[in-house]
Amino acid sequence: MTDRHHGVVAIVTNPERTRFFVQRKDEHYRPHPRGYSLFGGAREAHEEPAQTLARELREELGAAAQGLLDAGPRHVLTIPALTPGTLVSLYEVVVDDRELDALGRATVYEGERGVVLERAELAGTPFVWGLGSLIATYLERHEATRHQP
Repeated sequence: MTDRHHGVVAIVTNPERTRFFVQRKDEHYRPHPRGYSLFGGAREAHEEPAQTLARELREELGAAAQGLLDAGPRHVLTIPALTPGTLVSLYEVVVDDRELDALGRATVYEGERGVVLERAELAGTPFVWGLGSLIATYLERHEATRHQP
């Protein structure tokens, strides 16, 4: 597996992992107009994944990104993506519900808007680039570790 393309995304959630802040793409986003995504993007050759995440959050959320960066994104997993030769790294950012609600009102500079979804809504949401399966893996891992003694 090469990392000629390495995507880095953040799953933004509350401490209970019951609410999530995601991005809705606009009508011009191809090939998935108005699909949903996690915030993040492609790693540049000179960047470490954490640097990519910080850059992408600032590009997509402007000043609102600082609260996410201050919360301390935590690397959760890196897995092959659906496209051969592609990796995706997932970072978790945990903020309180008040911050999630504020993010839901924040300006999004790439895409149509940010949306706060309840956990039950995630499975039926049309995520782009196979991110739905990445989110499902994250939730399964969280459930497994939550029930460990």
